[in-house]
Amino acid sequence: MTSPRLHLLFKWLFAALLGLLLAACAGGPKPTRVEVQLAGNALLNPDSRNRPSPAMVRVYELKTPAAFESADFFSLFDKDRETLAADLNARDEFVLQPGQTLSFKRDTKPDTRYVAVMVAYRDLEHARWRAVGALNLGKSQVVRINAGPRAVELAVARK
Repeated sequence: MTSPRLHLLFKWLFAALLGLLLAACAGGPKPTRVEVQLAGNALLNPDSRNRPSPAMVRVYELKTPAAFESADFFSLFDKDRETLAADLNARDEFVLQPGQTLSFKRDTKPDTRYVAVMVAYRDLEHARWRAVGALNLGKSQVVRINAGPRAVELAVARK
C-alpha cells in the first residue's frame, strides 16, 4: 500500500504535468496580419528641373525601432542588414514610380512590433526619408505609406 503522502505527491505531480501540457497546446501568439499600401505621389523625388523621378523604397519589419531611427541614411542604404542586425525580421525593396501604387499582405513574425520605411530621395538634405509605425499585435491592420515629393509618411490603422 502507498502512504497518503505519496498519494498526495502523485496528485500534485499529475496536476502540474497536466497544466504544462495544456499550456503547450495553447499555441503561440496570434499572427499580426498587415496589408501594406504604398503610394507614390505624382511629383515623387523631383530632379533639379522639378521633374518627378522613381525612388527606391524599403519596407522593414522590426522588433524595435532604435537602430533604424538612429542610423544615418547611407548606413541603412549600403548595409541595412548589418546596421539593423538583431532588430530586423523582414525587408522588402521596391522601385516606386511617380503616381504608382503597390500593395501586399503578410503575416508578420511573432516578435515584429514595428513597420518602418525608407525612401532614397535625390535631395536627402531636404527630405524626410524615413518613418516608423507601431503595430497592434495580433490584429489585422493596414499600413499606409505615402511617398511624397520629398517626404515619406507612414500610418497604421486597424482594418
